[in-house]
Amino acid sequence: MPRTAELRPYAARVAATAIGLAAVLSLAACASDAPLSDPAPASHKPSGWASPAPRGVVTISEANRILDHYQNVNNRANATRDAQVLGTVEAGQLYARSKAEFEQFKTLSEKDQKDYGKPFTFTDRTFYLPAGGDWFAALATTTGTTRTLMVFEKSHATNNTWKKVISLFPDRALPPVQTSGGVARTAPVHTTVGALAPDGAAAAVEDLFATGGTKQGDVFPRTSDNVKSILKTYKERGKNLGPQAKVSFFPTTPGHERVYTLRTRAGVLTITPLAHNQESLVLQQGLQITPGEVGSVYDKSPRPLTVDVFQGEALLLLPEQGRPDILDYRYAQTNSR
Repeated sequence: MPRTAELRPYAARVAATAIGLAAVLSLAACASDAPLSDPAPASHKPSGWASPAPRGVVTISEANRILDHYQNVNNRANATRDAQVLGTVEAGQLYARSKAEFEQFKTLSEKDQKDYGKPFTFTDRTFYLPAGGDWFAALATTTGTTRTLMVFEKSHATNNTWKKVISLFPDRALPPVQTSGGVARTAPVHTTVGALAPDGAAAAVEDLFATGGTKQGDVFPRTSDNVKSILKTYKERGKNLGPQAKVSFFPTTPGHERVYTLRTRAGVLTITPLAHNQESLVLQQGLQITPGEVGSVYDKSPRPLTVDVFQGEALLLLPEQGRPDILDYRYAQTNSR
């Protein structure tokens, strides 16, 4: 069965449950790798004319203020578990996970409940500012040596307000990103890098859950810690229910489908949304499944089929040579029916 781990805000690693400033980097969304527009056709440029240097979507000062605002509002929302307040600064996959934490608060241990609302601060900040667009990213320390990679977006999907949509926790330093004029290079999401295209990363990760990696997930090395963790979830998926039921994973559409990339010397870093359903079905007539503690938050009625809904995101490294790897992945159960 999938591992169970509760996520307090931006601290602990989560998998599916069962029953100062550094060098500028850049993340890029679908089709965001188009070249900057040229303000004047070549035939009309005066002698000595030079294209203006690309500028970030926000300044470092503005990014700091946005992150400060998020930090303050998030701390206030966590203290009272107010999803409406949190929704003013979060959206997308992250907000889906955060709301689930609030909904499942009573399933936490007494200690975790006590610790949940403790305020946190972002220190050692590095901002990743692409040239134009509607998003930026940041890397910061939250507790101890824990580093979180965040993406903020201001688009129609976020009600045209800067909101945090991604929060990941890679346990290793990210490879250096190629830059030009202080702006990091990005990669088209549809272009294959080595063995995988960025927009195919989600299907490859979800295949590890669905088939044990016999299809798209076959591109991943079995020596990777995160790959081994997911395969353990796959192999133990029906352990709790025994031979009287069948447990399967089915990829679904994420709530926020945007994919982000950044180019390194050896390949492309990709942030992708994830989503799947975990379906548990009895194999003998007359039997029913009683949902576990988390599933009962949404529907505690015994039934022959339970469908647990998961939303998440992942960070992958797609090298030009060699096999892709999963640097981090996060899920939260967001519903059960």
